[in-house]
Amino acid sequence: MLTFFRFNTLFHILSLLLLVILLKLPFLGDKLPILLPELEWMLVGEKIHDGSFLYKELWTNVGPLSAFIYWLIDVSFGRVQFAYEFIAILIVYFQALYFTFTCNTRQTFLEKNYAPGLVYALLMSLSFDMSKLSPVLLATTFLLFAFNKIVKQMERREGVSDEVFEIGLYIGIAVLFHQPSMVFILWSTSCLLFFTNANLRQHFLALLGFAIPLFLVTLYFYFNDSIDEFQYNWFNGIFRIKQYSLEDFKSALLAITIPTILAFFGFLRQSQASRYNSYQQRTQQIMLLWAVVALLALFLSPNVAPMQFIIFIPCFAFFVTGFFLHFKGAFFPELTFTIVFTIIIFVQYQGATPIIGKGFEQLSDMRIHPKQLPELMQGQKMLVIGERIDEYQLGKSATCYLNWDLSKIDLENPDNYESIINIFDNFKKDPPTIIIDKQNVVPKIFNRIPALAVDYKTTNIKGIYQRKN
Repeated sequence: MLTFFRFNTLFHILSLLLLVILLKLPFLGDKLPILLPELEWMLVGEKIHDGSFLYKELWTNVGPLSAFIYWLIDVSFGRVQFAYEFIAILIVYFQALYFTFTCNTRQTFLEKNYAPGLVYALLMSLSFDMSKLSPVLLATTFLLFAFNKIVKQMERREGVSDEVFEIGLYIGIAVLFHQPSMVFILWSTSCLLFFTNANLRQHFLALLGFAIPLFLVTLYFYFNDSIDEFQYNWFNGIFRIKQYSLEDFKSALLAITIPTILAFFGFLRQSQASRYNSYQQRTQQIMLLWAVVALLALFLSPNVAPMQFIIFIPCFAFFVTGFFLHFKGAFFPELTFTIVFTIIIFVQYQGATPIIGKGFEQLSDMRIHPKQLPELMQGQKMLVIGERIDEYQLGKSATCYLNWDLSKIDLENPDNYESIINIFDNFKKDPPTIIIDKQNVVPKIFNRIPALAVDYKTTNIKGIYQRKN
C-alpha cells in the first residue's frame, strides 16, 4: 500500500477517498457508541433549530461556529447519528487531501507523492471517537489552512507578504470552533518571528486577522443582548478547572503510543538527512513547534479523549511520513507500514466493536448507557440534572440547563435571589415534562419556588418528577 501511494498521479485522489471510506465505513450508522459530548452536540443543534438562542437560552460550552454546523445538520437531517459521522468522513478526506496538497506544492519532502495523505487518513483511525464530528476536527481544517500559508511565506524569496493576515484569520476561525485552538496564535507568531523576515506591521496584521472573527462574534452577541451569557458560557470556559477521567487517559495512551513513537523516530530521520535544504528544515521545525503548542491546547481541552489528539495529527502525519520515506529499498518499509496499519486498525476495532473478547472498552465512562424509562416518559421534553445526560437520548432537552458544569451556578444555589429568578424564568419559557434529578437539588428548588412545585408531582422512581396535566 505504501509503495502504491508513493506515486503522484490524479488517480490517487480517488484512491485516497476509497481508503478513507474503507477505514471508516464499517463504523458508520448506529455501529459506534454515542458519546456524552456527541449527544450534547446533537442537542445543541436541535435546540437552536427549535428556536433557542445560543448561550442565552441554551447553556453550553460548544463553540459558536461548531454550534452553527450542528444546527445546519439538524435542520437538514435531524438528530441522525449517520449524518454526523458521514460529514466527519468527508472532512477527514478533505484534510488528508489538503495536507497532501500542501506537502507537495510546498515541497516539504524530497519527493512528491500521496504518502502524506495515506498516513494522515490512517492516523485519523487511531480511535473510533475520531470518526465523530467533534469541534476539534472542524477546527483542525482551518489550522491546516494556516500551516499552508505559513510555509508559503517561508518559501517566498521576495519576503513576507501581507497574506500573513490570512494566517491569523484562519486561526481565529478555528478558535470559534474549538476554543483551545487559540494557543496556535503563539505558534504562528513564533514561526513568523523565527523563520521569516516579517516586520512589525506584518505581525500586527496577523494578530488583526486573529482578532477579527472573535470581535465579530462578540459584536453579534452584544447586539442580541447576550454578551454576559456568551462570556460565561464560552469565553470564560478556557479558565475553568478541568476534571479528567482515568479511563480517558488510558484510552488516549492506547491510541497515541504508536504514532508518537513513529513521529519521534521520523523527526530524528528527517533532522539527520543531509539532502534537505534550509527551507525544508525550517518546515520541520515549524511542525515541531506545532507539537509543543498542540500539547498546550490539549491541557486546555474539556477532556483527554483520543479525539482531542486530532489537533496533533498534522504534526504526527508529517513526521511519520518522513519516517517511512527515508527507508532504503521497498520491501522493509512496506512490511513495516503493513504491520503499523494492521495494529492501528486492530486497536480501533477492539475499542469500538471488539473482535477478540471484550475489547479495550475505550471511553467506557464517556459512552451513553441506555436507560430504561417508562414508556410515557420517552420522547418527552426533559431536564436532566447532573453530569451524565444519557436520558436525553430518549427525549428532548428543555430549559437552558443543558451543560451541568454551567448550570450548577443556578441549580445548586436556589438561596441566591438571582438564581431563583433565572430558574423560574427558564422553567416558564421552556417547561420540561420530565425532570430527572441526579444531584438532589429539585426539593430545595421547589421549596424556594412554590409556584414551580405546584406544576410537578413525584413519580414512583426516585429523583424523577413529572409535570401535571
